[in-house]
Amino acid sequence: MYEAREQDEILTELQQNVGNDASSYEGTFTYDVLASNSIEFAKQEVEREQAYKAGFAQTAWGEYLDLRAEEHGVFRRQAVKAVGTVTVTGNGIVPLGSVFQTPTGVAFYTTKAVTIAKSGDIPIECTAGGKNGNVDAKTITVIPMSIPGISSVTNAQATHDGFDEEDDASLYNRLIFKVRQPATSGNKNEYIQWATSVAGVGKAVVVSLWNGNGTVKVLITDTNGNPASTDLQKKVAAYIETVRPIGATVTVAAPTIFAVKVALKPLDSKGANATAIQTVINDYFGSHQFDNIRITCAMIGKMILENASCGVSDYESLTINGSSTMVTVTTDQIARCTEVTLNG
Repeated sequence: MYEAREQDEILTELQQNVGNDASSYEGTFTYDVLASNSIEFAKQEVEREQAYKAGFAQTAWGEYLDLRAEEHGVFRRQAVKAVGTVTVTGNGIVPLGSVFQTPTGVAFYTTKAVTIAKSGDIPIECTAGGKNGNVDAKTITVIPMSIPGISSVTNAQATHDGFDEEDDASLYNRLIFKVRQPATSGNKNEYIQWATSVAGVGKAVVVSLWNGNGTVKVLITDTNGNPASTDLQKKVAAYIETVRPIGATVTVAAPTIFAVKVALKPLDSKGANATAIQTVINDYFGSHQFDNIRITCAMIGKMILENASCGVSDYESLTINGSSTMVTVTTDQIARCTEVTLNG
């Protein structure tokens, strides 16, 4: 791999090529000429190194990685706006595009005009794409611009399906998967490529012949690591329907969550952090979705001991879902640590 030379290295080489002792002394005309040129040459070296990296998918970034991926028909997934429903109180017309927001300024606009008589529900969409639009229930309570006859607003349910633009690592992985895993005639690789090309999809797994000849099940999670929503499942199903082989019966579904409850007795309980332990475990589960992982007490204990944030240097009586036996996560499940109990 090409590496840019430093300015000092370039200056030394120029001085050697001149063969003039005066070139080694600061303040001389020869030294000043060589020094100023070495600075510009060093800039060119950096640009040359960047150009080299931009030319290969493994080291490319941003728009340069986009260009390499697009050569193989792989396109960066764009950010998706969160959607949901608000309940408006009052008597009047809420026009299309009316804005409601959270106290922190996350704004949503209505996607249809609705006439409200005392109370009514209105569909909304976040004004900006990304997971920041996924806000909790009862947080959309601000009407920034008054609407005649409307007195209050809230959201009974959390908004959902807001996804960030695909990052370089994810785009590169999809590119490499397509190049190295041949997709032909509707094989498993092709279904995975179709599913993961839809904005918002994180991972996908294919179960062939799951309900007899000609049947295919595609299980998907979203980019936030959660089971795909019904809306996202419909989007993926609709796209696959346009490209699938004739005769295939395709079902798109989301995996169920396999709840993992961990309990242990730290022998140095003063520094133990249950929240950190839960985060460490879920980070591992998130990176092994659809891997049919076998969860053992030894595995969980190793994670806890190896991560300083957990604050545990030794423990005893560790159990998973009340038992010390191994549990297996099946293909149609994703593991999620829902509870960590620290026994005194």
